[in-house]
Amino acid sequence: MKGRWSIIPDFNNIEEFVALADEYDAAFEYNDFFEPTVYEDKAEMERRIEKYLSLDRDRSRDTLHGVFYDIAVISRDTVIREHSRELVRMSMDVASRLGCRGVVFHTGLLAGLNTEGYIGGWISGMCGFLRELAGEYKSLEIYVENTFESYPDIFKALMDRMSGIDKVGLCLDYAHAALTTTSEDVWYEALAPFIRHMHLNDNDLISDLHLAAGDGNIDYIRFKDLMERFDTEGRILLEVNGIDKARRSLEYMTSL
Repeated sequence: MKGRWSIIPDFNNIEEFVALADEYDAAFEYNDFFEPTVYEDKAEMERRIEKYLSLDRDRSRDTLHGVFYDIAVISRDTVIREHSRELVRMSMDVASRLGCRGVVFHTGLLAGLNTEGYIGGWISGMCGFLRELAGEYKSLEIYVENTFESYPDIFKALMDRMSGIDKVGLCLDYAHAALTTTSEDVWYEALAPFIRHMHLNDNDLISDLHLAAGDGNIDYIRFKDLMERFDTEGRILLEVNGIDKARRSLEYMTSL
């Protein structure tokens, strides 16, 4: 299967990841900077940014996973909301410095809370904040990722409301979708026009295990058929940690 692959680099093993990326013409998605142990240490932040900038590689296809631990950008609590937004902007600032293409953010939705008022408030609040963010960071794309939401309607409603803001799209996490009772076909058909980025790994269809592709129960022939049917834009992050899982995932997906 041909794909526009990305992998997660390991800062402490960066040379091997650069070589693997070169071998498969893959980009990076940086996962360092959503960790409080990294972003609360300014010296460590600078050390990692400077190292990534020093590498002899094209970073214009790279992406960055934004902060998500305890992030609630539309919280009713002023302190939580403002601090969350400050950290989101920190992610955008780091991505700008690295010359990335875009940044991925989780929804911050409380799983299972599906009341009309809560979902409607989230959609309205997110629309306002995303428009603001897109206006501030014109060189970056912003991708909203499905996490543990049960159905795609929320994301379609959000993207319909964001019509005309080209810098904002969806990151479809196919492995997350596979864990829901809604079929992957329904997710894909509903969201295909808005997908700008994807996350992919394997699991047992019960838990979000982040296994190497081919090590679990996800039907990748079905995934390939959906990709070809909808000709989806964007890159596909093989969202696994470690050089062994990254290599095996690349080998498996390119062999389909």
